[in-house]
Amino acid sequence: MRSCLIKSFKHDGSSHRLWMYLDLIKEDENFFYLAAKRAKVIEHDGREWRAQEGALYIMSKNRFYNVICMFTSPNKVSYYVNIASNSLIDKTCIIFIDYDLDLKKGEDKKVKEIDWGEYKENTIKYGYSNKLQKVIELTLKEVELDLKNGIHPFDDAENMKMYENYLLEKKEVNY
Repeated sequence: MRSCLIKSFKHDGSSHRLWMYLDLIKEDENFFYLAAKRAKVIEHDGREWRAQEGALYIMSKNRFYNVICMFTSPNKVSYYVNIASNSLIDKTCIIFIDYDLDLKKGEDKKVKEIDWGEYKENTIKYGYSNKLQKVIELTLKEVELDLKNGIHPFDDAENMKMYENYLLEKKEVNY
């Protein structure tokens, strides 16, 4: 386990958001897996805040999305999915481009698409190509189905176990 940051950018290369105090706990051919008890987040305008819950950050290496699995208590998980470029690692920093569209799945298991307005504005502002728009919108629909059906990386039990193992390794006992 090693300390790591996550850094997101907008399509023009401008800074978007930085997540700190994360641990890289696993990597396979498709994903980076990071965890934090309460990550620190710094917005592009300098505002800072702390996540209120523990989370897994599952960063796709090959597809246009990444996932934040949030744990408010044992057996309670919700998801926030960023439609974003594939993630790359640069030493101790995982980087990606945020493409505005997001999905949320709460403890009630309902999935919502969010930020269509921001996406439409930024399509014009940053000049997303037609090809890029097709990739983004197709990825949103594919990932939405996986999220609704609990297909990896959206398997609640698997993600809870990974987070619990992280807490045990860190010698933390509660969420």
